Amino acid sequence: MTRPRDPHTCRRALREIGEIAAVAGLEGGRMSDQEALAEIAAIAEWVLDEAPGARADCGDVVRRLARMTAGVDFEALEDRAAQDLFGQVLGVLEGAGSGAA
Repeated sequence: MTRPRDPHTCRRALREIGEIAAVAGLEGGRMSDQEALAEIAAIAEWVLDEAPGARADCGDVVRRLARMTAGVDFEALEDRAAQDLFGQVLGVLEGAGSGAA
């Protein structure tokens, strides 16, 4: 069981999200943007359930990702919309990485 303010859960999730984003970004990759977004959204939801009070250093990033992907029907997204949303998600992740010490 995780502690209510568990930064390890948040960091683990961010690492996994980063790996998913990297795989989805590979040329000729097997993961579509829609699949990557669905996986990222599921991880963000998991963190919010497991560690709702995670420290702001990564909790804010996960909450932003959760808000960005909440209620999105990933299978119904057109390719362009999926690419745009995925680009926004990557922007959030890149911003989180640049702020890390």
